[in-house]
Amino acid sequence: MPKRSREEELKEKHLEEFREQLAFERLQERQPGQWVAFQRVHKVVDVQAGLEGGVFPDGACFLHASTVGSQHFRVRRITGIDLDTFQVSLEIYADDELEEGIVVLPLEQVEWFGFPARAVPTHHFQGFVGIAPMPGGGVSVKAPRAEASGDAPTAAAPSTPPPEA
Repeated sequence: MPKRSREEELKEKHLEEFREQLAFERLQERQPGQWVAFQRVHKVVDVQAGLEGGVFPDGACFLHASTVGSQHFRVRRITGIDLDTFQVSLEIYADDELEEGIVVLPLEQVEWFGFPARAVPTHHFQGFVGIAPMPGGGVSVKAPRAEASGDAPTAAAPSTPPPEA
């Protein structure tokens, strides 16, 4: 197999970045609720990226999710966001209910997060507008496959007609 030239490699890299950006734009248009949930978790990743070692000190970040059983999580770090399954993976500290470990939550269940005063540098939050830059610092963000390939279904026709105004 012939060796690919540097120019072809760069072209492929830029094409992949374009496909990924397009996938995020399609996700934002087709799944606005999931997009907002992704942006909410991404804000925590932004703060995490500015910390030494990319890890929150114990007691510095709390996350609330509307789940059965445990609802508050003491976040050590966010390790990944999967936009195919709309899930976020967290490493958590132990508390009165949970042992230290890994938790996987549906993105839409994450309701809010908080930081005690002066616990970590949070800077000024800008809100959830536009397409945020993808997180760095070892956090895996998996773009939606169906969106990236262009095979994602468009909005399905409702099974019952909408009520008349």
